[in-house]
Amino acid sequence: MPIRNQIEAITQSLSAQPTFIYGTANELNLLADDVTSFPVVFMYPLQPIGVSPQVNGSVENSFSIYLEFLYKTEFDQYSADNETYVNQALSLANEFIVKASKYRESEGRYFRVKAGDKAKCLPVYNKFDVNSTGVNLTITLSTMYFDSF
Repeated sequence: MPIRNQIEAITQSLSAQPTFIYGTANELNLLADDVTSFPVVFMYPLQPIGVSPQVNGSVENSFSIYLEFLYKTEFDQYSADNETYVNQALSLANEFIVKASKYRESEGRYFRVKAGDKAKCLPVYNKFDVNSTGVNLTITLSTMYFDSF
């Protein structure tokens, strides 16, 4: 199952129940016009994917995930007026990180969020033609795959 499906499942469990949309920047700009329910989480394609063989016969894959947590805003609002949306989006990003570290599929955790790894979160103002404000999140998530070939 693609990683984006796992990310979508996590975002759908968030308290604000955001809409999830996946695509490139151009696709997301077009798709944002049709969003009827905000907040929204936009996921960009995975880049890069690290592949590390492990001593125990497994492979650790690390994914750099780039997400945007956005709320719809008015075109004439100043950045200071949008701080509420940035704070709400930051709260959603924090909730996402916690839930990603606990997300389970079958018998074990699906993702590993390594302690000490730094995620980066930046405010985003007046994004896309629909005009939205929030935060973007860049985080690395790891998964372990065991040899079952």
